[in-house]
Amino acid sequence: MNSEEKLLYKRLIELSQRAYSNNIYCFSDFLGMAGQEIFYQACRDKNFAPVPYDLFGGNESCERKMVRFGNEDYMGYNVDFPIKCIKVEPLAKKFAKEYTHRDYLGSLMSLGIDRKKFGDIFVDHMDAYIYVDESTAEYLLENFVSVGRNNVKCSISELPESYIKESISSITIQVSSPRADAVIAKVYNISRKDTISYFTEKKVSVNGHIIENNDKLLSEGDTVSLRGFGKFKFVHDGGPTKKGRLNMNLEVFGRSPKR
Repeated sequence: MNSEEKLLYKRLIELSQRAYSNNIYCFSDFLGMAGQEIFYQACRDKNFAPVPYDLFGGNESCERKMVRFGNEDYMGYNVDFPIKCIKVEPLAKKFAKEYTHRDYLGSLMSLGIDRKKFGDIFVDHMDAYIYVDESTAEYLLENFVSVGRNNVKCSISELPESYIKESISSITIQVSSPRADAVIAKVYNISRKDTISYFTEKKVSVNGHIIENNDKLLSEGDTVSLRGFGKFKFVHDGGPTKKGRLNMNLEVFGRSPKR
């Protein structure tokens, strides 16, 4: 691990110890796939306190997530994740331009906001929905006033159910085996050979864990994320075809944002 990763590793262990010793909820910043993998490594450290945890990013389709140390059964009380959803919309939609995820990300960074303080960004035509921590939400409501040439306004909102439903499509594919590289190639219409670099560059995760072995066999219930493409869930094994291939029923998050 590099120095930044080591600091995160140490910080996560300290948060577990604080939650355990003081019987209080503790939260990490938003973690990407690499950060979540460091968290799972920290969980195996002998210094990691025996406190329950869960990960959440604002809704179930989010890739960037916070870690919450503690739960209601363990603590005896409940504290929600300190996450707010900010809706960003043009002041004058008639004259506004549609911008991409990268444009919104660039505008946020130009305000000096640390990337770890906000999660996924969902772009819905003229509008965008950004998950941020509570302290950052207040700052954005007052200071996030433009994206590109669009003057914008911000408000506390929720990602529309219609957007979530439209983002999920159910498909059935046929593959020779449930190997991760074969399934990814089929879902995203890329060659199996071209998937290799995504594994070696640590862009593939299964159930939140980065995997580098492209021959990993997927099981029902597994959720696979491919950075830059989105993610899908292996819902059901449909059994063999007449030609001996495997039917796999998947849910694909087709409108997942690029990260």
